[in-house]
Amino acid sequence: MTKDPFIVANPNANTGRLGKKLDKVLKLTEEYLGKFDYALTEHYKHEKELAQKAIDEGYKTLIALGGDGTATNMGDIVVKNPDVTLGLISAGSMCDWHQTNSIPYDLEESLAVLAEGHSEKFAAIKCKGDEEAYAFDMTDGGFSGKASAAAQHEMKWLKIGAIKYNYLAVKYILKFKNTPCTITIDDKEPIKVEKLTSFFVSLADDIAGFRVLPGNAAFSTKNKDLGISIMHDKKGLGRISLLLKAIPGKHLGTKGIWFTRGRKVVIESHGDPLFCSTEGEIYNEKSAIIETERIDDAINLIVPKEREYRAEYDEAYYNEKFEDTFKKRKVDYRVEVKK
Repeated sequence: MTKDPFIVANPNANTGRLGKKLDKVLKLTEEYLGKFDYALTEHYKHEKELAQKAIDEGYKTLIALGGDGTATNMGDIVVKNPDVTLGLISAGSMCDWHQTNSIPYDLEESLAVLAEGHSEKFAAIKCKGDEEAYAFDMTDGGFSGKASAAAQHEMKWLKIGAIKYNYLAVKYILKFKNTPCTITIDDKEPIKVEKLTSFFVSLADDIAGFRVLPGNAAFSTKNKDLGISIMHDKKGLGRISLLLKAIPGKHLGTKGIWFTRGRKVVIESHGDPLFCSTEGEIYNEKSAIIETERIDDAINLIVPKEREYRAEYDEAYYNEKFEDTFKKRKVDYRVEVKK
C-alpha cells in the first residue's frame, strides 16, 4: 500500500526557530499539500530512523522540513530506495542544497514547488571515512570539517546558525594544523600535498555563504563530474584573507588554492586524521583514508520544472596544474551571463 506524503520535521532547525513556529508551519504546509503524516526528530541524526520507518510503512514520498542537515540525513536513506522521492521545505539556517537546485529559500515558495510535484534524478557523492555517508551538495574536510564538528558541541548558547558557523570557521582556520596528505583523483598520478589546509569536493557552488567553487553546479551538471578545491600551505592571517575572498568568489588565482575536476577523490592523511562532513554532518574523525565518488542518478528529488545552473566563470580555471598554485596567478575567467 502506498501512502503519501510523510514529513520529517526537525524542531531544532534554524537554531530552534522552526520549533517555535512549527504549528503554524505545519498548518501552512497542509494548505499546499493536503493531509499528511509527520514525525518530529528528537536527537542527532534521528531523521535517518524516521525516514527508514516511513519507507518500511509504505510511504513513497518523504519530505524534509528543516535545513541541510535534516535533508542530508534523510537523503542517506532515500538514496538506498530508488522508488522513493525526497522533497525539501526550506526551513533551516542556510539551505545550501535547496538553493543549488533552485528550490527557493522562502518557505511558501518552497511549498509551492512541492505542490507542483515535479521530480528528477540527481547525482550524489558517496563518502567513506569512519562511516559511509552521502553528500548531495558538497563534502569538505580539514579546518572546515573541524568547524562542522565543533558546531555540534560548542557554543550551544548561540542561536544564530550562520554567525556560529562562521565564528567557528574562523576559530579553526587559525587553530587547524596543516596535514601532509596524498591525493589521488580518478586514475591520475597521486599528488603529494605536504601541508593540506582543507578540501572541498562538490556538485555545487556555495557552502554556508561562501562561494567556494564558482560555476561548479553548471560544470558538474554538464560534465557529470565533481568540482574539487584544495587549499594548501596556508596559515594564520593568510587563511583569514582567503576565507574573506571566498565569500564573493574572488579567491581564484590565490596562492595556495587549487581547482580541478574528477569523479573520484581519495585522500590519505599522513598526519592527524581529517575531520570530514557532508553539509555539516560528520562522517570521519578517525580514519586516515577518505574516499569520495560521484554516483549518477542517485536520488529522486522534487525540484522546479524551470531552472538553470548559471556559470559566471569560464571553466578554464579548473584546468590548472597543482604545481602552479604555489604562486599567485592572474585569473580573468569571468564571462558574460545571458539573462
